[in-house]
Amino acid sequence: MAKKIKFNPTGGKEKSDMSGFFQEAMASLPKEVKEEMEKQGVKDFNDLLGLMLNYGIDPLKMWDYSLKHETLPKDFNPEDVMLDEDDFDDEDDEEDFDDEEFDETDGFDDEEYLLGLRLPKARFIGKPKREYHIRIKLNNAPVKIWRELVVPSNITLELLAYVLLDAMGWRHEHLYQFVGKHDTYYLNSHQMKEEMSGPFAFLGRAHYRNSEKTSLEMVLQPKGERLKFEYDFGDSWTHELWVKGERDYAPGEEPVIKLLKGQGACPPEDCGGVWGYADLLELNKKARKTDDEKERLEWYDFPEDFDPDDCDLEWLQEDVEALWEQVKEEKA
Repeated sequence: MAKKIKFNPTGGKEKSDMSGFFQEAMASLPKEVKEEMEKQGVKDFNDLLGLMLNYGIDPLKMWDYSLKHETLPKDFNPEDVMLDEDDFDDEDDEEDFDDEEFDETDGFDDEEYLLGLRLPKARFIGKPKREYHIRIKLNNAPVKIWRELVVPSNITLELLAYVLLDAMGWRHEHLYQFVGKHDTYYLNSHQMKEEMSGPFAFLGRAHYRNSEKTSLEMVLQPKGERLKFEYDFGDSWTHELWVKGERDYAPGEEPVIKLLKGQGACPPEDCGGVWGYADLLELNKKARKTDDEKERLEWYDFPEDFDPDDCDLEWLQEDVEALWEQVKEEKA
């Protein structure tokens, strides 16, 4: 089955009628393949992707492969489009977790969290030549929330995502992606596979790129287009990123990643996006609150004196600095 599927439903062109896509794709298949898929109950793209996953095929790899080949060549190797099983090996993590040893009163340990963060393999493309001064802001937030940083211009979008999450104050608990004017840049392959457990909305777009193979300077230039950074596809925290300025590194100068300044506290995770956050801020202002309202605020760790305009810059800078130190240590 894996050797016969031609997975290129859009033909590299953008279309809006996904049902029409699917019928066209099915009509183009060899008779025996079409009959086999019908026996498997494939009625739409979601069914097709589920079938591919059952056969161990990585839909994104198959997509890329199909864009390069009109038909599968004789030397086609199924291993080129198969899932990487190592990414799904979570047995050790489950065995190491002990409910009896877990103490909720211990709170969140920043140092332990940072030490446990596995950095992406692809971090820079080429040698660093320029430093970018970048700014990122959270769109549609009830208060101004933004950060400014300096990073090497050759940083991959993969590593940049880690930097931005730490700079904003997010906890790396959800999936994320960069979205440009024409292309969408998915993060690491493991997250792409997890995203495929959803409705696979990405099939409606024609241009998907690998953030491991894309540097910041490849997609953004000073005074150029802006890039969107979306975190948590459920709450959809959408940020806007652009380059404020650049400079060449001096001979022998070591590049740095550093958080310069910022404004606004980071919203709590899983609170319903910017609109849910706005509701929490209004609720916190109420002089008299019901028990349910108090419990809701406690759940999101909202103290009565919470200031949404307050950015704990020193704490965020420590996170970004620790991340950069980890990058340099692993590189050495």
